[in-house]
Amino acid sequence: MNVNDLLIGVPGALPPLPDGENPFLTDDALVGSQITRILVDVLGGTVGVLLELGQSTRLRGTTALLRVTGVVQQNWRSTPTANEFTAWSISGLTVQQRDDEFHVVIDCFPVGALLVVGAAADFTLLHAVAPDVAPPDDHFDPRALIRFGIADESTEVEPIGSARSAGGCC
Repeated sequence: MNVNDLLIGVPGALPPLPDGENPFLTDDALVGSQITRILVDVLGGTVGVLLELGQSTRLRGTTALLRVTGVVQQNWRSTPTANEFTAWSISGLTVQQRDDEFHVVIDCFPVGALLVVGAAADFTLLHAVAPDVAPPDDHFDPRALIRFGIADESTEVEPIGSARSAGGCC
């Protein structure tokens, strides 16, 4: 399966994550991970936040997907950066769950924040399958070299476990 498959739905048979890896129960579970992509499925009303876990000391796996369904609002705000390519490291997370609404605010360093409001959410830890090609030559495509080895929406992944928010069905 790939990350895009998980935007459609997370398999229900995955083992549950322990409390320490569950961002819906542990405020600092995502601290140190980095946002690499925000995937918006407008027709499906879904937002996926793809995370790189190389700098995380709290989570297993190489990548993770936080998926919010029934999305009614998604907002990314940040300050201008000196460099075109910036690693947006998560410095804090606020989750509010109600019966019919889920809010998540992800604070990042340097100054940035992501707000997603929807009906429910799930979080899946993943192991990305290593690419079987050599890194690109940076003289021809520096963007490809920077993104080499970082999961994107077409990356093959193996799910490790998942957690679901208290509200609604995902």
